[in-house]
Amino acid sequence: MSTNNAGGKIRFGLMMALGIIVPGLIKYVLTQNGYSMLGTVIFFTLYLTAAIFIWFVWIRPLELTGSSEA
Repeated sequence: MSTNNAGGKIRFGLMMALGIIVPGLIKYVLTQNGYSMLGTVIFFTLYLTAAIFIWFVWIRPLELTGSSEA
């Protein structure tokens, strides 16, 4: 594994973790303070934003083609 590839994998892993953990923690704190609906809206907004960002940066550019032999 080259260092460029390792760095990309680390960035991808951090983005995945932050995209799940941060919205969850924000929702937890808001729910504990009586703002359940606001916590839910923020959770889904941040989670969806992270999913779209991951899609456009890492998944969309992948060449997902099979073999050309029949």
